[in-house]
Amino acid sequence: MTVGKPDRILRLFGRVRTYDWGSPTAIYDLLGEAPTGQPAAELWLGTHPGAPSQVETVGGLRPAADVVGPLPFLLKVLAAEKALSLQVHPDAARARTGFDDEESSGVPRDATRRRYRDRNHKPELLVALTPFRALAGVRDPLRTLAVVRGLGHPPLAAAFRPLERNPSTGAATVLRTLLTMPAEQAHACTSGLVKAAAALPPPADPDVAAAADLVGRLAAAHPGDVGIAAALLLNDVALQPGEALFQPARLLHAYVHGVGIEIMATSDNVLRGGLTPKHIDVDELLDVLDPTPTPAPVLTPRTMLTTAGLTVRTWDVPVADFLLTEAICDRPAGARPAGGGHMPVTRPAVLLVTDGTIEVYGTGTDVIRLQRGQAAVVAPGSPASTRLGLAGVGRVFLASPG
Repeated sequence: MTVGKPDRILRLFGRVRTYDWGSPTAIYDLLGEAPTGQPAAELWLGTHPGAPSQVETVGGLRPAADVVGPLPFLLKVLAAEKALSLQVHPDAARARTGFDDEESSGVPRDATRRRYRDRNHKPELLVALTPFRALAGVRDPLRTLAVVRGLGHPPLAAAFRPLERNPSTGAATVLRTLLTMPAEQAHACTSGLVKAAAALPPPADPDVAAAADLVGRLAAAHPGDVGIAAALLLNDVALQPGEALFQPARLLHAYVHGVGIEIMATSDNVLRGGLTPKHIDVDELLDVLDPTPTPAPVLTPRTMLTTAGLTVRTWDVPVADFLLTEAICDRPAGARPAGGGHMPVTRPAVLLVTDGTIEVYGTGTDVIRLQRGQAAVVAPGSPASTRLGLAGVGRVFLASPG
C-alpha cells in the first residue's frame, strides 16, 4: 500500500447568502447565532468565487482555494421560506457552447441577460433535513389536466390544452404560451387562478388540494408571476428528512419550502422559467428543457457501512462531480476509534456537522472537534483517498469528488 502524507484537517468557515427567499431563523439556528433580521437563504462551503470559504491555518485565515485548490463541487445548507425560481440547468456540452458563444459576442459576464456564466454543467442533489417541498420534472399530463380542471379556471384550462393534443411534448408548448402571454392577459390568467384556488371547496382529489395550496403559497411569494400557473406542470414532491432529490440537466424544477443539504457542481448556469424578477430567455429555456413527462427523481439513501456506533449512508448519483455521504455517530469521544468502522473519503473533502459534536481523526496526528454548524476541509494528499475516524454523538455530512 502506498503511504502518502498524513491528512490535514482544517477548520472551514463558510459564507451566508441573504437572498430574499431565505428563512429568517433556520441557518442562524444551525450556526448558533442570533438572527440578524435578514433572511439567510444559503450557507456556502467551498471555493465558488461568488462566496469563497476560508480555512484556519497556523498563519491565520486564508482563502480555501489557496490551501486546497478549486473544488469541483459546492456544499450548501439551503433554507427556503419562499419558493425559488422555476429553472433548468444545461448539460456540459450546451454549457460550453453557450458560454463560448456569449463570450465571442461580447456579452459581459455580469450582464442580467447573460445566460451562461461558465462552461460547466450544474447537476444538484438536495437531501431534506426537514420536511421539504419541491417541484421536479414534468408531471403525467393526464394528472395535470385533472388538476387544472379541478381548479376551475377556464383560461388556465385553455392554456394547458396542448397536453391533450401532444402528451409527450405538450409541456413545452404550454410553457411557451404562458411565458409569452401579453402582460395584461398573463396577469388576468394568474390573478383568476389565485382567486379560484382560494375559493375552492375542499376537493376530493388530493392532487387538486395540493395544487390549490401551492398556488396560494406561490402567489404570496411571487404575486402576479405567470410562473404560478407554469408550476402546475411539475410533480409536486414532499420529501421527508433523509430523502433526496437529484436534479439532472434539462429537468424543470423549483424548491418551494424547507431546509436541506445541497451539493452541486461548481457552476452558475441557470435558465429561468418563472417565479423570478430575473431575466427569462424563453427560446433558450425551451431549447434546453426536456419536456418529456417523468417521475420526480427522488432518491433514498444507500447504507455503505454499519458498525458499532457508526452508520454511513450515501445517495447514488450519475455524475462524477460530487459524492455526498452522511455519518451518524454514537461513540465515546476523546479517543481515536480503533479497528474498523472508519469513513472512506476521497480528498479534498468538506465536512459539516448538523447535529451534536463530532471528533474527526485523520491518518496522522490530526484531529478536529466540530460542533453543530461547524465545518472542516480535508486537504488534498497522496494517495487521493483516505479513511477518517469519527467519535462523539451526532451527524456529519461529507462532500467529496465522485
